Amino acid sequence: RSNDIPKQKMRIPLLSLTAITLCNPSSSLLSSTPTSTRPIRPVRPTSSFEAATAIDPNTTTASTTKDDIDDSVEFPPPLSQSDRLQRSAIFWSKCLPIVANYYGLIGSIKLQELLGDDSLTEEQIEKLWEEKHEDGAQKLYETVADLKGFYVKTAQIISSRQDLFPKQYTDALSVFSDNLDPMPASLAKAVVKQELLNADERFEDVFAEFDDEPLGAASIAQVHRAVLTEEYGGREVAVKIQRPSIESKLMGDIANLKAISKPFQKVDALPLDYYTVFAELEKQLGDEFDFVAEAAAMDRIYNSLTRSMDGSVATEMPLVMPRPFAGLVSKRVLVMDYLKGVPLSRAREEMLKKGIDPD
Repeated sequence: RSNDIPKQKMRIPLLSLTAITLCNPSSSLLSSTPTSTRPIRPVRPTSSFEAATAIDPNTTTASTTKDDIDDSVEFPPPLSQSDRLQRSAIFWSKCLPIVANYYGLIGSIKLQELLGDDSLTEEQIEKLWEEKHEDGAQKLYETVADLKGFYVKTAQIISSRQDLFPKQYTDALSVFSDNLDPMPASLAKAVVKQELLNADERFEDVFAEFDDEPLGAASIAQVHRAVLTEEYGGREVAVKIQRPSIESKLMGDIANLKAISKPFQKVDALPLDYYTVFAELEKQLGDEFDFVAEAAAMDRIYNSLTRSMDGSVATEMPLVMPRPFAGLVSKRVLVMDYLKGVPLSRAREEMLKKGIDPD
């Protein structure tokens, strides 16, 4: 942090929460038993979607709504086997030409080397690679825009890693770094109603306000600003809502990415083994569908930051982070503190505005 704000706490942007939740929920930083100053919501019966949770939070702060949820809102069904096959067929039909182009270039260069033909200079070879990258990046962009799902999440990762991927790809896929097409507000509210509300509760019994326009929408979930009713503390909160039936779609997508990257494991021209990268992402992805585990991880991180290394002494919190709300967490909905911030994609720009050296 800059010298002119030595006492100021660093604030974790709301849309940068993924930096926290990448922590493996099964890891043990410290056991989570924080004391709460908020009203604790009575634990409701376990629904068919999740087991009741008792995640304990801490402080927060305060939008207007009526119970306009339509019980007839139709939830997207999980992908059928035929849907998965069709999705895979589209993916392979669009990406195989990219793979074939790279193999063709590699084969052509190696053939010339075997024949002792040195007519191509290093600059010319580099230009050929640049052309393949341009063509491949455009085709991949079109594929991601068409299929969405986990391919968008992959595009976001690629666009943020200029150190690992060709510039043509990071530039072409950077458009996916901001909001995806969000769920309709009616569907988002229906998910909240099904996941969080007790049988005798209405939506406005829990939320005094709920913004229809999401703060951000990603491949797995989207986040809405809301305000809890006085019964639940009257605080301003962020409500993270998982897209219905998204798990089967995304896990099928990453299986396709693993399959298409596996033949390139031994290609020296690539900066790293992308198959291993996607295999690790597949393991990580499983945790991201469970918001109960995510809330538990948030509490463990909070505890580790407010205690000394050996856990014996309470320490001042070095930064501000969102906390989950007890009784308002399920596998697919997570209610947490609302913190104003900026997306990671604009963090550097924002730091420069505040006179902070991002380097």
